[in-house]
Amino acid sequence: MTGLADDPLLDLLAEQTGLLVGTARSLDDPAVRAASLCPPWSRGHVLTHLARNADGLRNVAHSAVTGELVPMYLSAAARDADVEAGAGRPARELADDVESSAERLAAELAQVPDDALDVEVPSGRGPTIRVGNVPWVRLREVVYHHVDLGAGYGFADAPQEVLVTGLRECVPRLMDVRTPLEVTAELGGAADPVVLRLGTGAPRLAVGGTAWDVLAWLTGRSRGAGVRTDSGAALPTLPGWG
Repeated sequence: MTGLADDPLLDLLAEQTGLLVGTARSLDDPAVRAASLCPPWSRGHVLTHLARNADGLRNVAHSAVTGELVPMYLSAAARDADVEAGAGRPARELADDVESSAERLAAELAQVPDDALDVEVPSGRGPTIRVGNVPWVRLREVVYHHVDLGAGYGFADAPQEVLVTGLRECVPRLMDVRTPLEVTAELGGAADPVVLRLGTGAPRLAVGGTAWDVLAWLTGRSRGAGVRTDSGAALPTLPGWG
């Protein structure tokens, strides 16, 4: 049995990748030239990034399989250059690239040995990546950037596991907010809400909304549609997501 055989995120990743590829194949050439929700990128930039991200994470998995560390990206500059170089391709070529690169990654993940999950691989543009975290890292990329295509898929369509983990990841990234916040993200049904405390100090401004609206706001993908403050005050400006 391989190290990731029992990882439930792989099933979610396959499902969400299928939805992403379906959206990519629905776009024509003018549509992929249009702006995405991830400025200054076009949809073509987003699709190219998703393909090269899959190839980069395949490098991480391949490092675990072979024992020879190969960085995810050669450098931040090389990653950006690859995205720019591929963004102007025809829509069909972009969709093919997204699909084939995802297939290569899935095949490599299936080969990761169970004693290599804690291997740390250089990313080439920041912190190292733990091999066992690759399914989540890729799932997050697929969902968030599917949203960025602005083509009918939103955070309301995302799996609850992505919403919950994504919200919790916002805490360390947004600890520098000028206005301390207590954010309540409602998941609906019988699920308990996710409560986040951002920033330090008191008093905290109470903010709430659905998990999908809150995640879109916290990650810079909306200006706060569907998110409210308990006091009726305006939503504060958040630091850039980066």
